Amino acid sequence: MLRLAMFALLAVLSVHADAQDRVNRLNIGLKAHKITVDGLERNYRVVVPPRITNPMPLVLVLHGGGFGDNGALHVIRYTQFTPLALREGFIVVYPMGVDGNWNDGRDVEFIRAQKENIDDVKFMRAVVDEVAKSHPVDRSRVFSTGISNGAFMSNRLAADASDLVAAVAPVVGGMSPTLAKRFAPEYPVSVLVVQGDSDPLVPFDGGVVGMSLGKGRGITVKSSEVVAKYLKRNGIKDKPEVKKLDNKDADDGTTTEARIYPDGESGAKVRFYIVKNGGHTWPGKRQYLTEKLVGKTAQDFDATEAIWEFFKSCPPRRLKTK
Repeated sequence: MLRLAMFALLAVLSVHADAQDRVNRLNIGLKAHKITVDGLERNYRVVVPPRITNPMPLVLVLHGGGFGDNGALHVIRYTQFTPLALREGFIVVYPMGVDGNWNDGRDVEFIRAQKENIDDVKFMRAVVDEVAKSHPVDRSRVFSTGISNGAFMSNRLAADASDLVAAVAPVVGGMSPTLAKRFAPEYPVSVLVVQGDSDPLVPFDGGVVGMSLGKGRGITVKSSEVVAKYLKRNGIKDKPEVKKLDNKDADDGTTTEARIYPDGESGAKVRFYIVKNGGHTWPGKRQYLTEKLVGKTAQDFDATEAIWEFFKSCPPRRLKTK
């Protein structure tokens, strides 16, 4: 099964083997950069809308694991944040993990970033600082989103860099029990959690990550526990308003329930989108691997658009007054 999964991944990547030049043409403004952090040369890509001089929000878009050096390329093509950023007027940054993975707190021995305890939080801080040297960044509106490993990492940023990020939007990713146990951000962090309840790789009800690929990749807590951590930190105790999103595509085999909680401390927001029968996929985009491997892809909403609308609605990060 693991060999089949890797073959499928390589097949997807081979389709984009010539994509570097094409990406630069399709995603106007995309620039590649290098930065050294803790002695390691790291890579990231930046898209900056032209002709904007006022401070702009910055969105970190974090790739999933398993794509090697093509992780950033995959998330660029898959999520399509670049055209949205150019249209809406925000900076989008695509960082690259060491060997294509993030140190998200799961402590998996065969993942270099986690085995060597590479400081990816420090890397994100350095990237934002570097981008802000050359472009007008609104430091009160820095956000992070990502898929899978990138979603786990976004939750870690909320925990360990609440002075950096105002909001996060993890998609089909969770939180390690270790991180959940110590989750106490210094400042409120808004969150939009998007999770399929039939995800074969990151189990909705918690447990071993990635077992359907034949080898576990650490543990995640329940999706409801991830949400509960943010609710507690943001001082939200009331029940959510529950809405069913319009079933725009009856053939995709999914529906989506949106749980919208009352605002919390300093206006912090918590949203929980449960994709019923949804898999390890980004709603609104293509089926990037077979349904057998990753499950179904919801088409009732576009996660990229929904995440940006959520980020726009979030209060800017403000430090607590003494």
